[in-house]
Amino acid sequence: MVNRITIWLISFCLGALSAAFWPRLPTNIELTILLIALCISCLLLILLSLHSKHINNTLFTLNAKAGKGIYYGCLVLSGCVIGALMEASVGYLHYAWQLPNDKIQKEITIRARVLKGGCIPLGNIQTEHASTCEKNYKYVVKFIALEPTTLAGNLVHTDITTISHNQSDNRRRRLDRAKEIEKESTIQDEKDNETDKQTVSDAEFLIGKKGLLTMSTYTVIKDAEAEHYCLHNGDEFTAVVKLKPRYSTQNPVGFNKQKQLLVDNVHVTGYIKTLRSTSVTHKHSFRLRMATVLDDIDIQNRIWWQALLVGVRVNFDKTHWQLLQITGTGHLFSISGMHLGVVAAYTFVFCGIVLFVRSHLKILLQRVVVLLRIPDWRSCWPVYKQRCCGRQIPRKNNKLNAILSIKYRIAVIGIVWVTCGFYAALSGLALPVVRAYVLLSIASLFALFFIAYRPIHLATAMIAVCILLFPLSILSASFYLSVCAVLYIWLLTTRYRWQHQSRFKTLLILQLMLGVLMTPLTIIFFNSISVAGLAANIIAVPVITIILPPALLILLVLTVMQGVRASAINGNEVADKVYNLAERLFMYLDSTLSWLLSVLRYISQYDWAAIAINIDSRAAACLLVFMLVLIAPSWRYKKHALLVLTIPFLALYIPSNPKQWKLHALDAGQASAIVITKGDRAMVIDSGASFQNLAYTASSVLLPLLAKERVKAIDIIVHTHKDNDHAGGKAALASSPLAKKAKWFSPTKNCERGRVERWNELTIHFLWPKIGNTINNNDHSCVLKITDGQHSILLPGDIERTTEYAILNLPNSKENLKADILIAPHHGSKTSSTAVFLKSVAPKAAIFTQGFENRWQFPAKEVVTRYEALNIPYYMTSFHGYLTVTFPADLNTYPNHNTTGFTIHSQRFDLHQRWYLDARYPTHLQVGFQSQSFHTGSVGGILSK
Repeated sequence: MVNRITIWLISFCLGALSAAFWPRLPTNIELTILLIALCISCLLLILLSLHSKHINNTLFTLNAKAGKGIYYGCLVLSGCVIGALMEASVGYLHYAWQLPNDKIQKEITIRARVLKGGCIPLGNIQTEHASTCEKNYKYVVKFIALEPTTLAGNLVHTDITTISHNQSDNRRRRLDRAKEIEKESTIQDEKDNETDKQTVSDAEFLIGKKGLLTMSTYTVIKDAEAEHYCLHNGDEFTAVVKLKPRYSTQNPVGFNKQKQLLVDNVHVTGYIKTLRSTSVTHKHSFRLRMATVLDDIDIQNRIWWQALLVGVRVNFDKTHWQLLQITGTGHLFSISGMHLGVVAAYTFVFCGIVLFVRSHLKILLQRVVVLLRIPDWRSCWPVYKQRCCGRQIPRKNNKLNAILSIKYRIAVIGIVWVTCGFYAALSGLALPVVRAYVLLSIASLFALFFIAYRPIHLATAMIAVCILLFPLSILSASFYLSVCAVLYIWLLTTRYRWQHQSRFKTLLILQLMLGVLMTPLTIIFFNSISVAGLAANIIAVPVITIILPPALLILLVLTVMQGVRASAINGNEVADKVYNLAERLFMYLDSTLSWLLSVLRYISQYDWAAIAINIDSRAAACLLVFMLVLIAPSWRYKKHALLVLTIPFLALYIPSNPKQWKLHALDAGQASAIVITKGDRAMVIDSGASFQNLAYTASSVLLPLLAKERVKAIDIIVHTHKDNDHAGGKAALASSPLAKKAKWFSPTKNCERGRVERWNELTIHFLWPKIGNTINNNDHSCVLKITDGQHSILLPGDIERTTEYAILNLPNSKENLKADILIAPHHGSKTSSTAVFLKSVAPKAAIFTQGFENRWQFPAKEVVTRYEALNIPYYMTSFHGYLTVTFPADLNTYPNHNTTGFTIHSQRFDLHQRWYLDARYPTHLQVGFQSQSFHTGSVGGILSK
């Protein structure tokens, strides 16, 4: 029975996990087919179960093997279909609500509660607004119903009553004035009521939804006393916000924010434009009070303790994150399943010690009674009772010890379960902790009801329950990391018999093998390998295991004692002594953590500590399966399977066609970042934007993309002009080893009309600005054309209408401007892309590099209409995501001469199409969405001029 349940649960998990690879949600017809398949499989299961007590025996006229095969086939099919239907229903439910188009980027007034991302308050958390955070904050909030505004009409009526009884000479004048005040107040009340109604209507469609709001230095804070205002977790506030649907950039590398927002069930994003501090209501949790206590005690590593004990990492800066990434210890300094396991282990050991002391104390007391010849009342009481009452002494029950052992078993499991539940609540019900708590609960139930199980049964039940409780968690990296860690531990402990070895040696080997086996997952999700993590975790895991429970217990004591001290009017000496003692003990633990951090910093300083690896995720997945098969028990075709799984890695060493070249248009938001690659060389045209001295596009997308394309050097770097959205990644490129010998171009350096550069069998023609130019702005952007003699690309930067006309008036302008691919000037601004310019270029396809729902509404509607009128297919990075244009070595690749001679692939529709990465067309361009010139999929051999 247990095996059949496990098979069904595995099928259910596989069916649910398949949703992570769906290009779209199932249609109504596909859902109907799945329901029919489910009904048929369930009916067959019922019939087979009713016909025979044991499925292994018979079917009507079929032999036993056929009946068994049909039974288990239906069992697997039903599990897979139920898992797929559950994920499809969750997907449809999530997309059932969308932010109305008339509310996108419009000012609306909302009231919300901060769920995550709040700052750590200092001092009195009820009134103090100072923060240890930076000036820019991001909050995950939940929109709630607004509180009604209190009217002030009663105050006016009271004044009128008082004035009406006044017997002075100015009675009539005051009455008239009071009537005027009442009239003005009534008008103001009506306005306030209208505002409240409008506010409620604005927020009505958002009630119950979650959003990610940014509050920057540009936010207007009314009635704020602090210089830098910051909200805390649990605060409720009223603010004027501008919202957008859940969306983000899409590139082959880098963090996928859109997927993470879906996992967090966030529907909208936006920023706070105006916040009234008087509207903030503080409803802080006990967890936040614990984080606040850490700011009050004299310790050196309070930021690390806040992350370790209460899971608050809002105060982490770039150096903290780098240390965790390089050493691979990020799972230690966050509330995770490992922490709950440590708490459970300590609780279990504590209960064992109590039972051990109790049993030995009982024996000790009995021996003391015998030695001192003291009458034992427990032995005397039955005799006295028999003499007095005439009752027989009952014989000793042999089952008593068994019953008591069962009671102790229930008590210990119950104490561990309750303690871990308290810790899960204290962590804010973090998903990894809840997942581990589910595993603990299932194991506890199996132990209480004496259900025979193996680790595979327990792990399968845990995964199935987690998917059932959190269906969207299949899209998060933490889910796969946790599941693979459990599976690896089970496989390693069952495959290799370590019972006869020392525990220290067993744990050391297990930790090393886990670090190696988890490498494919870190490559898939983080594109890096932490070599230092193997040594760092061997040191850090035992230290954290030792200091975590006592530190958490001491922090609880400090938090309670701080509340007692604050509530005491004349002070409390006992509370003060306990508080001081606990603070001193915590300082000793802080010194231990300081030593651990110094060791981690020492390990992370080496260049080999972390290695960036950007390989295809499918090859990394094959590596993951390869390692699972490697440590699995021996079977007949194991060697053949390992050989087949090595083929994707051999394909990585096959060099690309050195004569084929590509254009990569990165999805950089409202910015521009273009890369040209040919063979193992590259040139960069613009590098995206930077915010707060962090060039995310250049450092986290552009350079990793070059590594994935196996580029060995950047030869040419062109920044079309100095604006941040084009040259924000200049410093990041300059510090890259790939650009050591790069040649730099800008409007005031090397970029001048008539200049021709030869690069890797390609020709680069510089068309603008004029020779001797000293101005670095839009109108003087570098305009360059890249060609191989057969295909060409025109990159005009941010030139305006006047510059387009000036270029058209140059000699041989028609020949120089004509190109196959056009990067639309100035992101599609209405001041560019004139009709005469487009006719001269005559592109076969155009690319708009612009951000989703940008405030300038690029590309402009009239510009898009102009492209459509000229029958020019266009692509938008906000809609298509990352775009790649591949040019073959020669035209002979395409025998049909009516084709374009190149192929275009987009990230959202070709390279990585997923149902949870839905594309949204710009709101201001909704009319004309079905235009024939607009393309969503790949282009290759289908576009004609």
